[in-house]
Amino acid sequence: MKPSKLLCTLALALASQFCSAQQLALNTPSSEPIATVHTDAATVVTAATAPAPSHALTERWLNLTTFTHSERYRNQYSNVGYHYFEDGQERSVLAGKIKFDSGGKYAIGFRASTGRTFNWSYSDFAGEGFAARLKNPNDGNEILDPSQDPAIAAAAAADPVGVAEIQGIQSTGWQFYLRELYLSASPINHVTLEVGSFGLERGLSTEITTFDDDGYIAGERVRINDPKHLFVDELSATSAYFGDFYTPNLFQRGSSFTKSNYRQVAARKQLTPRIGISAEYNWISLTVKTNTVREAIVVDTKESRIVDKVRLEVYERLNRVNLQGDDNRPRQGFALVGQKAIGKLSGDFGVASIDRDYGLYGGSSFAQEVGFSFNGDNYNVGIRILSHLNFKITPAITAFGFYTRITGDQFANINRQGLNTGLTFDLKALANTSRRVF
Repeated sequence: MKPSKLLCTLALALASQFCSAQQLALNTPSSEPIATVHTDAATVVTAATAPAPSHALTERWLNLTTFTHSERYRNQYSNVGYHYFEDGQERSVLAGKIKFDSGGKYAIGFRASTGRTFNWSYSDFAGEGFAARLKNPNDGNEILDPSQDPAIAAAAAADPVGVAEIQGIQSTGWQFYLRELYLSASPINHVTLEVGSFGLERGLSTEITTFDDDGYIAGERVRINDPKHLFVDELSATSAYFGDFYTPNLFQRGSSFTKSNYRQVAARKQLTPRIGISAEYNWISLTVKTNTVREAIVVDTKESRIVDKVRLEVYERLNRVNLQGDDNRPRQGFALVGQKAIGKLSGDFGVASIDRDYGLYGGSSFAQEVGFSFNGDNYNVGIRILSHLNFKITPAITAFGFYTRITGDQFANINRQGLNTGLTFDLKALANTSRRVF
């Protein structure tokens, strides 16, 4: 059995045991005395004195941050009417830390999920997905038809490796991979070291203007949390390898730890209780070299009664890049999003502008041409409106929807219109209905 599948099997088995242990605890009679209150009229029996919180053994060793399974329907068209998706998809995510000490100063972080690529954690189980629908119906091998799109033909000729990688994408089937595994250590106060494969630091920005939430890098990172002596609340520096985009399985990309092509310096600051800011600079060298600056600001606006928060995130790619004969000048983009919650209903809405060349971060002109950008796959590139909606049916079940549409006929091979709708099951919440387990 593959190590990643073994990890998933053990997690599911442990979850059932945790739930059983919790039920036994709930069924055990309390040994606490009943408190009584004496009044002039009668003696009134009140609720039992609250017992001290019960902490399961797992709380000492395991901090499980995410344990979910999602099912969704996805429908997406390109800007020339090509039908990229119309299928059912599923996703499972397990993430957290195994603590060596009760304070969590020394821990092993992990994240495992379904999905076959850097920016993809869903698996198709019904209908046809991206790879199947991109194949030429005449011969079943070509990606689209070069005779219908000269730009794709030129990119394919300049980047045969990229063609092979895109053709090799298989998004069907439930494949569960360990994407992240790293050691986190805080040997002194205010300083944390991370070594291994971990996620990307985004500050207050999101996957709209950075890289997909499912993405990973491998290397080293240091975090300094000392607002008393630094102007910022957190300062981090990362040296890592950015790549292996079609190999999410950590055990198949061990060579990543011997290479380094990614540098990032990032900072975050809560200016006031209402206003937070973040900024980063990163340098990536993969086929081409890029220098990018990103900034974000989040403002609490609850008193407006219109939106609870407003987030503005922007980026600037500072240098000119020639990718396999395709000249790309410096670019910039932004996302402006408002968030609102009303009872069990929450969501956001906004507009984003991501430059057409954003896919060049992957170093493949062909992947860039067919719209395989490396920010969130739901957003892609172009000027577009977007909206999320979530409704919490129960503490463990949330219904969600997402819609995006590009404005005008800007580019040919990107998602003009996308719709997702489905359910997310929080397996951690199922085991935490009354007492803390994880």
